[in-house]
Amino acid sequence: MRRCLLALTILLLPATIALAEKSKPRSPATDGAFPLLESQGHSLHGAPWQPVETLSFSTLHGIDAIPAPAFDLPMEDHDFYLLQDEANGSGTHHTALRIGVAQSVNMSVEHGEWIDVNGGSLWRIEVSSPNALSSRLQLTGINLPAGQELMITAPGVAESTVGPIEGVGEFGNGTAWGICTGSNRTMIEWFVPHGQRVKGLPFTGVNYEHGYRDIFRALDAGGDGGVAAGCSNDPICFPAWANESNAACKLVFTSGGGSFLCSGQLMATTAADETPYVSTANHCISTSAEANSCQFIFFFRRTVCGAGIVQAGSSVIGSDLTGTYLGSDSTLLMARPILPTTVFWAGWTNASVPTGTASTGIHYPSGTEQAISFGTKNAASFNCGTPTTNWTSMSWSNGITEGGSSGSAIYRTSDRRMYGVLTCGSSACTNLGGTDGYGRWDLAVNNGGFAAFLAAGTDDAQEQNDTCATARAVSAGTALPGLIVKRLDEDWYSLSVAVGSTMTVSSTYTTANGDVDFEVYSACATTPVLQRLANVSNESFTFLNNTASNTLLLRVFLGGGTRNIYSLTYSVVTPPPNNDDCLSAEAVLVGNYPFNTAGATNGTLAVAASCTDGAGATLNKDVWYRFIPECNGTSTISTCGLAAFDTRIIVYASGLSCPTAASTVIACNDNGVGCTALTSTVSFTSTDIGQYYVRIGSKAVVGGAGTVSFSCTPSAPPCPSDIDRSGAVDAGDLAALLNAWGPCTGCAADLDASGAVDAGDLALILNGWGACP
Repeated sequence: MRRCLLALTILLLPATIALAEKSKPRSPATDGAFPLLESQGHSLHGAPWQPVETLSFSTLHGIDAIPAPAFDLPMEDHDFYLLQDEANGSGTHHTALRIGVAQSVNMSVEHGEWIDVNGGSLWRIEVSSPNALSSRLQLTGINLPAGQELMITAPGVAESTVGPIEGVGEFGNGTAWGICTGSNRTMIEWFVPHGQRVKGLPFTGVNYEHGYRDIFRALDAGGDGGVAAGCSNDPICFPAWANESNAACKLVFTSGGGSFLCSGQLMATTAADETPYVSTANHCISTSAEANSCQFIFFFRRTVCGAGIVQAGSSVIGSDLTGTYLGSDSTLLMARPILPTTVFWAGWTNASVPTGTASTGIHYPSGTEQAISFGTKNAASFNCGTPTTNWTSMSWSNGITEGGSSGSAIYRTSDRRMYGVLTCGSSACTNLGGTDGYGRWDLAVNNGGFAAFLAAGTDDAQEQNDTCATARAVSAGTALPGLIVKRLDEDWYSLSVAVGSTMTVSSTYTTANGDVDFEVYSACATTPVLQRLANVSNESFTFLNNTASNTLLLRVFLGGGTRNIYSLTYSVVTPPPNNDDCLSAEAVLVGNYPFNTAGATNGTLAVAASCTDGAGATLNKDVWYRFIPECNGTSTISTCGLAAFDTRIIVYASGLSCPTAASTVIACNDNGVGCTALTSTVSFTSTDIGQYYVRIGSKAVVGGAGTVSFSCTPSAPPCPSDIDRSGAVDAGDLAALLNAWGPCTGCAADLDASGAVDAGDLALILNGWGACP
């Protein structure tokens, strides 16, 4: 018989429950009851992605056949640890099943070996213990310079590579774990790019987790009923439970210097949004460190009812602790890595099911292959803790549970919705009549705060930006950390990038957790102008905006996986305009001219003291024009209301060469009267043979796009009867008048603008006869 809970736990649990209930908000209730919340289980929505295996550096560089130096650890006394577990109650339902112990590895750079590979050098070392039944490595104190990477792998074992690990590791604390495999061999690979020197290892600690229980073994196959070893049923024999079998997973994690094993299952949200929540028991995993180390092994089960081989299973590693509730021994994790495409998200209910409910459990007894058990809820309480009513009692009619089954789900057989997780009990292959206690899932949902998590997966503060039409505007240089992209909820951003400018987008993420991809658009409902679909971590790319739009749209989506966390920032480099300096001043006549000073350099020519607009002696991000008005009169140059940033205009006296600091400023203006956005306007007297150098910039170090207007209003001539502009009213003007005699709208000889050259115009000629004043 197994004990239900340690006495100390029984004494402390009521206070813990009270604390948890005070700190967690209760769901809205009606007439004193919680509203019914239920989630229907589901498979992956839509078409699955194509799985991509992470390859070790040795495989990538074609050096698998070259053995790495071996670091051999001593053998461990397995019987000693098994007896220790028996004495401590490890593997009883109230404790996680210990499967291994940590062996500290004191290594240095000299223990490994360097090999030259493409792009740099690769350091490798293999660590093993001769009698380990399973193994995995834990590295601590990781601190990698930029460009250096680590991988942890098991030589010769498929899908056993973790990495590349960069910086201080995915969890930001310098710790990383390898995959636990049935091999006793593990390997560390360290890539250093050309040009970098190293003095020591980029980590401070190595633990080899030596497995003394064979958790990858298969039980003897059962007969027609699919019963193995006389007590465990093969789920493959019960096809109605195929989905829940695909939800179940074996959990391997590190805690207190040892490796442990429990059971868990992928959980659906009420939104069915593919959030990778996994439920298990609090007595299995209750800390972030344990959650981070957790390896999820799916599909470790038989392929044929009562016979066949046991599948090796599919492993992913790493999760976050979403929530935990001591009151009913429940924990909710969120797995980080890309899940296998054939997993299932199990359904659940927050209702307290009645006694007599037919029930089914799927689990990993003693860490062996997946098993299924059938029974009945036979009581509304079980002595796993205080109050006992926080647990329900199960009696089995076909099958049992054992150590390693802890954290597994109990389902209502009628609709296959989970209503509890295994905490304690006495059933075993040696005690087929034993009963078990399951922590009530309804309490974790209703009182433990799980309802908020299970409504839908969390998202980031930029939501809602799921479509091009709702793209979130982001300024260049703004860093956006902690963003979340989901397979069913992509992200869109609006980026300000002037035409002709080059945009650089940088994003950090771990591709093993989801293949984050990018597309750039010039407008909604168009084809992308750039696609970045590389299956790599930490993407950075550039794009020259040769479109017609000053706004680009960035789509972020997943090519694989269900969700991932990423960061995003972008920068813009705008080339200087062609008229960035005086020597390349743009020659212009009367008209309107678009300009963009975003890439302009700051002017070096000091503004002369003759400029009295009060904006100082500097002009930043300026462009140059050479204005030829072709009229005698008043010229006006204006950005008034034609730009969206603070402008300033300076006009120099007419001349054929670029002005100097001594040149006279004949007009300048910073903020024009009545002009919006601090724009400018100047007016000055000009001649039709003059050319005027004009600078447009800003007293602030800002630039932008706008339009500048050049105009000229001719002055009234001093001698209007001098038709040929000879300087005198004479026979030439009389001849011009007589030649134009008659109807003549707008002609020069129509001096009185009557629409005809007639006696009135002749009188003006005669009255003005002689030299012009």
